[in-house]
Order: sequence, then structure tokens, then C-alpha cells
Amino acid sequence: MEGYFNIFHLIALAVLALLSVLFALIARGEKNPKFFKIYIAINVIATLTLGYFFMMIVDKYTKKAVLTEFSGHRVLRNETIVFKGLLRNTGEFSIANCDLTVKLINNPVSKETIAGSIFKPSGLSLSSRSDERSNVTEITASVAKNIAPKQIRNFSLSMPYPSYFANTQTITKLECR
Repeated sequence: MEGYFNIFHLIALAVLALLSVLFALIARGEKNPKFFKIYIAINVIATLTLGYFFMMIVDKYTKKAVLTEFSGHRVLRNETIVFKGLLRNTGEFSIANCDLTVKLINNPVSKETIAGSIFKPSGLSLSSRSDERSNVTEITASVAKNIAPKQIRNFSLSMPYPSYFANTQTITKLECR
């Protein structure tokens, strides 16, 4: 992925490589070859697991972006909602990709909503109601790629909007890596 690695990713990979080599050298001193193979397998699994978590931690603290001027406009012609806004890289490092998750929740506090439609049971049901409607709709999409530090990008995202939704709550979640 172009632009994914920064200096902190490389430092974390170098530390993991040095630790892996050190543990391999320690395991090499083992007399029993059966234990040597077990130590090497543990070393590989531990290195891969720590590498994954180190990359996630470095991403969390170095890849920072915010949404600004975020707004949604409903299009009645085709029952969709279009979200527009700006994505700003507030960090000191470039960002390879940003995914935006938008979740629309039909207002469960309104008087029209009955208690049975707020919480949908996941078990086996004896009644065969075909008119059950979901109160949540969600979409995840990539809104920007290869964003330099302090750069701003426009984005637009369209998703279906159920006609029975009223007074919706919009929840957004931005993940950059």
C-alpha cells in the first residue's frame, strides 16, 4: 500500500526483527531438536501477533483525520441519502486510506415505534411476520486515498434511505490507515 508505512512502522518492524533473531539464537542452543522446532514455531507466531498489534497501535497514534462540514441530503426521487463533507488529515504523516462508516438509526423513542420493533430477537420465532422492518441501515466506503499531511479532500457518499424512517440519528465512524 503506497504511503502506508512511516518511520514509526519501520522502527516497530526493526525491533520485532531483532527480538525474533535474538529468540531464534537462544532457541538454537537447545540440545533437543524437538524443542528447537517448538521454540521456532512459538517465535514465529509471537512475532506475527506482536507485529499486527504494533501496526494497529502505530496507526492509531500517527494516522489522524477529522470530518468537517459533514451533511446529509435526502433524495426523494430514488429514496437515497447523500452525505457530503471534507476530510482533513490533522497528523504529521500521510494516510494511505480512510474508510467512513455511516449508520442511520430510526428514532426508537418516537410514539409510533412499538417495543417489538426496537429489539429484534435473534432466536427461532413461532410467528411468521413478513412485515418486520429493520431500524438500522449501515454503509462503509472508502472516502479518500493517499492524503498528505494537512491536506483536505472532498467526499460524497450515497446510501439507500428507507421510506419508513423518521427522525433518524446518524452515527459516523472514521478509520484511517
